[in-house]
Amino acid sequence: MAKKDFYEVLGVSKNATDQEIKKAYRQLAKKYHPDVNKDPGSDAKFKEVQEAYDILSDKQKRSNYDQYGHAAFDQNAGFGGAGGFDDFGDIFSSFFGGGFGDKPVEQILTLHVKDKIVLCP
Repeated sequence: MAKKDFYEVLGVSKNATDQEIKKAYRQLAKKYHPDVNKDPGSDAKFKEVQEAYDILSDKQKRSNYDQYGHAAFDQNAGFGGAGGFDDFGDIFSSFFGGGFGDKPVEQILTLHVKDKIVLCP
């Protein structure tokens, strides 16, 4: 299911100030808080409002959201999740079979890069 735009969730414009975002969040949090609102779905709405505020109230996260949308925070949208690989070890295992033992992936990558440089005329 596609996520709703965080600005729409809070009912503010994309150029809203920090104070406007905070005010909108507080009003909606009071309205949908599970201790206050017993309607079905209010807890999901409360979580949606909380997530929107968590992103839009942080300058760096808001900047990332403005630039990339929900993909900036989607674990499956980036390098790791797109191909089903959790880390570089998984990628190398899929290409070469097996792992690299106890050596950190960074160390192995560095050695391979140095070997290639030394072999170049």
